[in-house]
Amino acid sequence: MKNRASNEHQISKVLKDYNSGKSGLELFDKYGVYGATVYELKDKYKDVATDILAVLVNLNEENNRLKTMYTELCLQHRNLKELLKENF
Repeated sequence: MKNRASNEHQISKVLKDYNSGKSGLELFDKYGVYGATVYELKDKYKDVATDILAVLVNLNEENNRLKTMYTELCLQHRNLKELLKENF
């Protein structure tokens, strides 16, 4: 993929286009994916159905959201600790 941090949306799009008969050159132009990468993705996700891939997408999005929330809470906690140290 173009940004190396490919997600399941991009993977499913690439595999759908590949399975629909698009050539490697068309996939490279559209997604920036080489033929070897398509074969690796196809091999890696051959047993994963599209509905399971959609669930993975949702879980990854929720995981990223929760990580962000946790980071913000940790920063707030650290700041409050520092404020309490200064006051006492």
